[in-house]
Amino acid sequence: LFDVSHMGQLVLRAKSGKVGDAALALEKLVPQDIAGIAPGRQRYAQFTNDDGGLLDDLMVANFGDHLFLVVNAACKAEDEAHLRAHLTDACEILSLADRALIALQGPKAESALAKLCADVSSMKFMDAGPRRVADIDCFVSRSGYTGEDGFEISVPAHKAEALAGLCLYGHDIDTTTTPVEGALEWSVQKVRRSGGARAGGFPGADKILGQFAQGASRRRVGLKPEGRAPVREGAALFADATSSEQIGKVTSGGFGPSLNAPV
Repeated sequence: LFDVSHMGQLVLRAKSGKVGDAALALEKLVPQDIAGIAPGRQRYAQFTNDDGGLLDDLMVANFGDHLFLVVNAACKAEDEAHLRAHLTDACEILSLADRALIALQGPKAESALAKLCADVSSMKFMDAGPRRVADIDCFVSRSGYTGEDGFEISVPAHKAEALAGLCLYGHDIDTTTTPVEGALEWSVQKVRRSGGARAGGFPGADKILGQFAQGASRRRVGLKPEGRAPVREGAALFADATSSEQIGKVTSGGFGPSLNAPV
């Protein structure tokens, strides 16, 4: 159980009242197919700049009449300002600073949460929407950043302690990294790529779509070092032990318990 209340939570609502208009507005800032998110579902996305770099990554959920966004804590003020600078003509933007966010993760997350909200047992991965949890009106998504099954629960801040009983961003991607360089091609749907019905139209599209076609000169990869000692962030990488030519650097490093090896 993690308290991730430092994350930013935002509502994006079209002034027309149509969630599809909010989705198309947001597509001006991200490479993903936001209009294709069905009600009750969510999708991973990224804000990009004019050079194709990643300003932040975020989750976007379709709540039927509006979009619900969760952004990283370190960038939440900048992300909100970015939305207001580009989308206020079409959308209302509301910061949900009065909500906490709790992540319940692990193989028994469903059975644990089902005791407080039976509906969660019918939720599929990336389902998201309002739910009653322990008689508290919450937003629940079947998602998380641990790689395990789990749920993220947005709850009114004054109810968080009653619900959880406990209190509790970006090394590998940044403004110099494009989705292709970050190995995030899977997150950009075909409809937004070259030849797609809504291709381009987002910041840095020329560079990003060019990299889709031609590849990128650098890329985020996984490494498994020899021995037991983790290789820490910032360490230089060379082709071999005798080479003086640096070919990369470590952006994050630690010990992987499931591999029983440094990663």
